[in-house]
Amino acid sequence: MLRALLIDLDGTLVDTAPELALALNATLRASGREPVDEATVRGWIGDGARALLEKAFGGPVSEAVWQHFSLVYGEICGLHSTLFPGARELLQRLADDGVRLALLTNKEAAFAHRLLARHDIADLFDLLVAGDSLAVRKPDPAVAGHALAALDVPADEAALLGDSVTDVRTARAAGLRAWVVGHGYPAGEFAGADRPDAFVATLAELDPQALAGGADRQSIH
Repeated sequence: MLRALLIDLDGTLVDTAPELALALNATLRASGREPVDEATVRGWIGDGARALLEKAFGGPVSEAVWQHFSLVYGEICGLHSTLFPGARELLQRLADDGVRLALLTNKEAAFAHRLLARHDIADLFDLLVAGDSLAVRKPDPAVAGHALAALDVPADEAALLGDSVTDVRTARAAGLRAWVVGHGYPAGEFAGADRPDAFVATLAELDPQALAGGADRQSIH
């Protein structure tokens, strides 16, 4: 039985690459640097906005650069991103079925809250654990552990749904089932220890209760 689902945000529920690329390139230009294409940005997403900046700038950035990005991204966050097909319906179905929902993201809390609000899905979650909510972030097992403790659900009655190798590693470290969607920003290869228990072609086709009781490493097509 599945009592809780921990869900990643960027690349799993919402395609945020277009707006992250806009904010990043505005910051690069303001710093006298050349912009990068959206495909490159997609390969950098997953560790939070500050980490995204560091990847683009090739190292730690100044507070002024971070503030510039924060201002631009804060204004457009949720305006140039889209929910993946079936995302809202899946969340509503799970909430209606009494499954506890926790959002686990490396995105900073201010941006995560704004994104959820602008896509009108904030009320469907019981908990949000962001990249700056704790002293650690995914794939540290303490992130999932914190969520499970807050929801009062054991690991064997929960699963983690994500789009990346980081999500799989988070689930493995916390003793959770790992499910991966067929879209998003993988940031690695799903092989060996990083292979999830299930690949989900679309959110609309996801049946969490069936997966929770089914065979390991199955695929939905």
